[in-house]
Amino acid sequence: MELIKPSGSALTSSPSVWMISRIDQAAILATHLARQNRLVRWDSFWRHDGTRPITLPSRQVDPILCAVPGRHLIPDMLAKAAQKLHLPAHNLYSDVPLSLMAALHMPKADILHGQGNYSLPAMRRAKAGGMITISDVTGQLPEIRQLQLADEYAIHRKTYREISAFLARRRTEEARFADAVFAPSDAVADGLQRCGVKPSKIFLVPFISPLCQTLLDRKRAGKNDTVIRFLYVGNLSLAKGTATLLAAWKSLRDRFRLRIKLTLVGAAKPCAKDLLTRLPDGCEWLGPLPHAKVADLMLASDIFVFPSLSEGSSLATMEAMAAGCAIITTFDAGSPAINQISGLIIPPRDPSAISTAVSALIDNPTMRRNIAQAGRDQIARDLQIGYGNRVDAAYEAVLSRHGK
Repeated sequence: MELIKPSGSALTSSPSVWMISRIDQAAILATHLARQNRLVRWDSFWRHDGTRPITLPSRQVDPILCAVPGRHLIPDMLAKAAQKLHLPAHNLYSDVPLSLMAALHMPKADILHGQGNYSLPAMRRAKAGGMITISDVTGQLPEIRQLQLADEYAIHRKTYREISAFLARRRTEEARFADAVFAPSDAVADGLQRCGVKPSKIFLVPFISPLCQTLLDRKRAGKNDTVIRFLYVGNLSLAKGTATLLAAWKSLRDRFRLRIKLTLVGAAKPCAKDLLTRLPDGCEWLGPLPHAKVADLMLASDIFVFPSLSEGSSLATMEAMAAGCAIITTFDAGSPAINQISGLIIPPRDPSAISTAVSALIDNPTMRRNIAQAGRDQIARDLQIGYGNRVDAAYEAVLSRHGK
C-alpha cells in the first residue's frame, strides 16, 4: 500500500480532473480544483449557491462550483420519490441514473476521480480514452461490512443486508477496475486488500471535516472535574456499536455513579430503537441536533466515545478531536487518532474494552488532558496541510506510476 505524505511544495504538474461524486465531502476537493481551473466537469446531484429556487441545505456549495458543468436534478427527484413511496433499495433510483448520466458526457481530462457507485460506466469510457481512473472508496466495501456486522445483527436476532446487492457488487467491481483507489483510513485500506484490490493500487488519502477549523478556533467551556462528561455523535444503530456502548455504560455507572454522564446525539435507526427505550442511568439521548449545538456539546465534553463496527473515517471523531475531547474509538471506525497518543483504540463489540479505556481516562486526568491536546494538535496539523494538497500529492504519485 502507498502511504502518501504530502509536503508543502508546489505541484510539478497541474492535471485536469473530471469528478463524479456526491456533494458533501467532495465539495472540499471540487472547490480546491475549481479555484485552480483544473475541474473540467463535476457530475453530482443538484447543487446550488443558495440563490436558486431549489435550496436543499445539503446541496449548497461555493458559488465557483455552480459554473462547473455536471449538475443533475433527475437522480435527486427519483430518489426522493422512491423514499416517499417506500420502495426497497431507494439508493438505486439516484445512484444508477447519476452514473449513467455522467457517462454520457465525457470531457477531456487527465484524471477521472470517481466515488463508489457513481463511476463505473464513465470509468470504462475514460480508460478507453486514455484517462487515469481513480476510485474514491469512502467506506468499507460490502464484503467487509458483512464480516464486521453479521454477528452483531445475529445476536440481536436480526439479519444484516446491504441496501442493494447490485450496488454492492458494483462498488467492489469499480475498485478493482480503477487504475488507483483512494482510501480515507488504514481500516478501509485493509478492507480493500482483503477484497482483492492490489496493495500497489491503494493510496491512503485521509479527508477531514470542514467544521474542524471552527472548533479549533473556539475555546473549550470552563469546568471542573466533578462530573466527567461523555459524548457520542452519530446515528444510533447496531453498526455504530450502540448496543456495546450502552452495555459498557451500565457497569461504568455502577462504579463511578454520579461522577459520569453520557449524552447521545443522532437519529435512531430501526435496529436500535428498542435499545433506546431503556436507557441506563446517567445517559440521555437528544436525537439529531444542528451543527452549532453539536459543536457546543463537543466543546463542553471531556471524552468522546465512538465504538463503530464499520466506518470509512468518522467526521464526528475528527470534530471531537478538534474540540479537545479525549477519544475512545475502534480501528474499524477509521479514526485518524493514534493509539495511546491522540486517542485510545479499542476492539469493536467489546464492552469491557470500553470500560477499561474509560476507567483509565477517569483515573488519570493528566493522561486524559494529554490525549485531548495531542488530538487537537494533530487535527491542526492536518488542516495546515489541507485535504486538497493531500489529493494533489496522490495525483502526482498515480500519474508518475503510469508514466504521465
